[in-house]
Amino acid sequence: MKPSSDKNSRNVDAVHGHPLVKADEPAIDLVKLALKNVVTLGIAAAAGIGLGIFAYKILGPKYTASSQILVKLKSPIEIREEGNRIIAGERSAHVEIIRSPKVVERAVRDSQLDQLATLAGSEEPARDIIDSLKVSRTAGEDHHQLNILNLQYTTSKSKDATAILNGVIKAYDDYLKDDARKNHAELQTLLEQINNDLSPRLAAKTKEYHEFRRNAPLVWKAPAGADKGPNNVTNIHHQRVDAIATERVKVELLYEEISSRLSTLKSAIERGESHEALMLLVKTFLQKDQTSNSQTVVSGATERQQLDSQLIPLLLEEQAALKRYGSGHPDVINVRKRIDLVKSYYRQMGIDLPTMTTKVNPATGESELVTGNDPIATYVVALEQQQAELKNRIGELQKLFDRSADQAKDFAQYEEREQTLSDELKRIKSLHDIVANRVEVLSLAPDEGYQLTQISPSRAEPDIKHVIKIVGGCLVMTLMSTYAFLFLREMRDTSVKSLADLRAIVDTPILGTLPSIANPAKNLQAARETGLAPMLYYYHDPGSPEAEACRSVRATFFVRAADVDAHIIQFTSSEPGDGKTTTISNLAISIAQAGKRVLLIDADLRKPMVHQLFGMREDIGLSECLSGEIEMANAVQDSGIENLHILSAGAIPAKPAELLSSSKLHYLLGQAKRDYDFVLVDSPPVLAVSDPCITAQSVDTVMLIVRLHKNRRPSVKRALEMFEAHEIPLLGVIANGLQDASGDYQYRGGYGGGYDKKSPYQQTNDIPEFLAPTQAVIPS
Repeated sequence: MKPSSDKNSRNVDAVHGHPLVKADEPAIDLVKLALKNVVTLGIAAAAGIGLGIFAYKILGPKYTASSQILVKLKSPIEIREEGNRIIAGERSAHVEIIRSPKVVERAVRDSQLDQLATLAGSEEPARDIIDSLKVSRTAGEDHHQLNILNLQYTTSKSKDATAILNGVIKAYDDYLKDDARKNHAELQTLLEQINNDLSPRLAAKTKEYHEFRRNAPLVWKAPAGADKGPNNVTNIHHQRVDAIATERVKVELLYEEISSRLSTLKSAIERGESHEALMLLVKTFLQKDQTSNSQTVVSGATERQQLDSQLIPLLLEEQAALKRYGSGHPDVINVRKRIDLVKSYYRQMGIDLPTMTTKVNPATGESELVTGNDPIATYVVALEQQQAELKNRIGELQKLFDRSADQAKDFAQYEEREQTLSDELKRIKSLHDIVANRVEVLSLAPDEGYQLTQISPSRAEPDIKHVIKIVGGCLVMTLMSTYAFLFLREMRDTSVKSLADLRAIVDTPILGTLPSIANPAKNLQAARETGLAPMLYYYHDPGSPEAEACRSVRATFFVRAADVDAHIIQFTSSEPGDGKTTTISNLAISIAQAGKRVLLIDADLRKPMVHQLFGMREDIGLSECLSGEIEMANAVQDSGIENLHILSAGAIPAKPAELLSSSKLHYLLGQAKRDYDFVLVDSPPVLAVSDPCITAQSVDTVMLIVRLHKNRRPSVKRALEMFEAHEIPLLGVIANGLQDASGDYQYRGGYGGGYDKKSPYQQTNDIPEFLAPTQAVIPS
């Protein structure tokens, strides 16, 4: 046995931190569930069919009456085309009209259908008929000339079904005739409405509209009655108001600009700016006008303003030439000729020349404008005259704008009146056209309407669908209920039923499976002869399927034990009755017969059973060795099978857990490991007592026995969680009871949960003869 200090280095999943238990629960396979319970589902199907037949007999048969009718136009008139189809007459939804309350209530009233036996106790016979009446079209469409319709009605009496169907057909025929008569009455009413009301109103409104257009001071672009555009009416006053407003804005902007220039020049003169500075300022204003390609005055200015705008630049040019060349220079002479020419225009028009200049007043010391030939003074006078002219023009434009706006408002009233008359005329004309079109349609088809012909008489037959619905409904309901019950039972059943379920919850190797012993009594004779229990099938019947399964487990056991270098293996289970003692005993026999020296130790100090299976004495065993009463070599018993020795539990101690916790167990197992190839330790269930977790601290590894169809998933998970919590290395899992879920493996003594039942192999006076203990020789 390896020292406990090397425990954390063992090559097992629990030590390396890998969880032994998986978190996912196995999913329920619906197909496998159905196949597994195919017999139950078959019985449920048979019961459902029987229940359906019984229900059909109680509810009684149903009869379905059927008939065919032909609905066609009396005088088909082509009204319009849609694509390549000719649309004849009007649309009529025959299927919905036949099933409408209006037609069915008429059938009940005219044919006295409420007196029939099947409808005698009904509060709403028309509604009951509609619920069971079926109408379908086999030829034609609503807008076609010909329509063939199938009618069906189902009830419990054949005569009533036929009578109800004939009553509905007759009611629909009467409905179509009444509809045709209504069309003729409608035609007469519409003609009277046109002649007496709409036509006179339309003529009067048309005359009023034309009179208004002829007398109104408006100009229309479109003729009367035509579609009007957004600018159909021309109102010259609106256009005049827009033009005046635009011109006034231009004049106001120019007035502000001239006022700004005039204020700037006068401020410069009052400050006593030099003549050169004033000349530069004037030139700047003139260059600005030339850059913008505009004159100082607006278009349409007076003759004086136009002459001023020509004279001032020439005066500036003259002064510049005099300073540069002198008075006799040709350029000066040329400029003066042009100035004289402009002045001649002044004289021809009777306009005084602006002759102002600047001088300093000795009394006040301020600059003043005086008469002279200076271009700056001329430019100032020109600006003042232009300012006065623009101000006068702004006033005149405002007066003109006010007059034009008043005239435009007066003309807007005419536009509103024209719109009102136009709308009224359109409304009356639209109504007149609708009525006229309807009159035209009705007049083109004086014999308009649909004609109904019953082309197949009403005939009632037993309703096979009624039988199928009842029997099929009961069958489906029974199968679904049964399957739902099986599914819920499967969900509630948390037992491990297969290797797939086991693989879904454990993450450790499954070394193999052992089937349930099919017939333990067949080894009864051999057990009497050998003194070994019939449950030791590997010894009594080595050719049985159970023995072959044990060999398969043994082969996997050897490989797994070699991988982790395990020689002392403890066997346990999650709950009592899982067959761990039978499994470890047969596996010990198979290992011994494979040539390995095996010591089987019964460490179940509460309900030992190994001595009963092998027919050994139980008064000397593991408890005496642990208490120091006897040496292990003297307590080990020969099983009678080559290479297999047994160390029974011995006398049951008062405190098994404390006895197993002593260091003597560690020493005893180490001694056994030196003398044997394998030491197999049988321990109690891990969820029943704490003994297995105590014993596991002194072994190399642990083997878990899981009994299929008995152990529940939470129990197996809890056992694996306990192994992880105590850092117990797990060699693998053996699945027991693969084919048989029955059987109860019982223990002697008691520690709860059904684990305290009396063992059938307990040494009593009625123990079978073949289980009588042999007398072991104890060395002195």
